[in-house]
Amino acid sequence: MVSLEIAGIRFAIAGQDCIVHQRHEPAYEDFLNDAADTPPDVEVSVLVSCLPDISDTKRIFSSDSSWSLWAKGDDNYLILDPPAIGNGPLWIAKFTLSLKRITIFCGKQLVTHEGGDLFVPNPMRYPLDQIFLMHYLGARGGAILHAAGVGINNKGYLFPGRSGAGKSTLIRQFLSKQYGEVLSDDRIVARKVEGAFTAFGTPWPGEADIAINKGVPISGIFFISHGDGNRIRDLGRKEAFERLLPVASIPWYDSAMTEKLMVFCEDILCHVPAYELSFKPTEEVVDILENFSQ
Repeated sequence: MVSLEIAGIRFAIAGQDCIVHQRHEPAYEDFLNDAADTPPDVEVSVLVSCLPDISDTKRIFSSDSSWSLWAKGDDNYLILDPPAIGNGPLWIAKFTLSLKRITIFCGKQLVTHEGGDLFVPNPMRYPLDQIFLMHYLGARGGAILHAAGVGINNKGYLFPGRSGAGKSTLIRQFLSKQYGEVLSDDRIVARKVEGAFTAFGTPWPGEADIAINKGVPISGIFFISHGDGNRIRDLGRKEAFERLLPVASIPWYDSAMTEKLMVFCEDILCHVPAYELSFKPTEEVVDILENFSQ
């Protein structure tokens, strides 16, 4: 059995007619282990014997990349079928919206034979793990944010921004100053834990390749952009909300989860101050943030 934990949410992955191996990208090192003492939040079963018949399902969503979502009654089917690879789907995952159990069927092209056993790679890696975590959080309160995150004296600071906004650039300044603990330079999970909004690192890093499995209470949100100087400006809730939605992973195809995620975004901004940070790519911005946090 393989155990994957992201943001305190544990997926237990076990092969039913195969053996799941742990070969993975280095960024997952801090998030994977062989076993855990506590029951998992989500049980994941992996099968190679056959692929399910989805001929009478209805397509709910199709991404611009390689995955699509289909449904029949209470059953949902997530299909990963990169067009560049061909030869049929790599994975077909069957689940209900309660997301307590997931059955993942493996395409034949991923199966290897060793000593009479069938081996398959761990399917709970990007993009499947990120998609399922988005659904899990969407149903319970929480969000995956396109943001960098830093912990300073047990206070978490988020730096949301789309690609090119400067997340990795800003994080390099923290690393250069050796100040704070960087959780991630590209994707952060934000969720409420024991009444406190908490930021967690994820195994999906950006250019700086930082992925730490740790959570820190959120004390501030800074929406970043490149500038000719270092400036911090308070944001009202309405403006902060309008900036937070575009950097949150939201399943717009599901109205119930979308509503819950929007309520979560509004809730976090009611309890955590938000700012605009315009900065130059120098260590001076870290000094300004340090003084500001104090």
